[in-house]
Amino acid sequence: MTNVRDGLQLRYLRRMVKTPAGRAFLLNQLADAESNGENQVFEAVLSNVDDPALQKMIEKHRADEVRHAQLYHEAAVRQGVPLEPVPAHLKLIDRLDRAVGGFLTQPITGARGVMEAYVMLQVIEERATSQFTLLERAFREVDPQTADVVASICADEERHLLYCHAISKRYAPDEATRLETLHRYRELEARCFAENSEALMQHTQARGYFSGGPLVKWFWRNLQALGRRQGLPYTAYFAAAQAA
Repeated sequence: MTNVRDGLQLRYLRRMVKTPAGRAFLLNQLADAESNGENQVFEAVLSNVDDPALQKMIEKHRADEVRHAQLYHEAAVRQGVPLEPVPAHLKLIDRLDRAVGGFLTQPITGARGVMEAYVMLQVIEERATSQFTLLERAFREVDPQTADVVASICADEERHLLYCHAISKRYAPDEATRLETLHRYRELEARCFAENSEALMQHTQARGYFSGGPLVKWFWRNLQALGRRQGLPYTAYFAAAQAA
């Protein structure tokens, strides 16, 4: 079931994917996130994991992300417009890395480090499954081939959540610590997502990727400001945890 915030975001995405340039921008951004974001974590985590079954799980996770990056890149190229580098200030995972003091850029050591890295990967995957569901619906109306790609990747991300649960639980000092870390990272991710969404709206409107005139753009900017005052954009996973 789509809530009000997701419903509005879907409407915005539908305007974004109306043009080849808008579609290419979104897909290129996703390709960059898959190839230059969480992929940096896997090698460091593997060096701290001694369970062969979990090592195999992490290697499969890494291989999936490499494949996803290629699929998104190919879909972006199919739009037939030049692809530009993703601006640094629009990279959500890099923003998260800075917010926690480096889960990508700092060494991962010991069991606690593995737990924290995989809890962060979990909240990233939670956002991905939420966003990809909306993105698939938006693309379905204009580019069914790409919609199929997004849907298949979303199914993989749901499986990755199982990996995240298994690995973070295995390396957590205790369940209370894992749950506290998960809650804290979900809060942080929602804050970073809100900041990144604001930067994205400014960029996509300025570059002409968003379909709409000045009044339409003004409406969406003010709607986003209103949403920011209403609270952080948590995923359904956060809400479910709070209700449990």
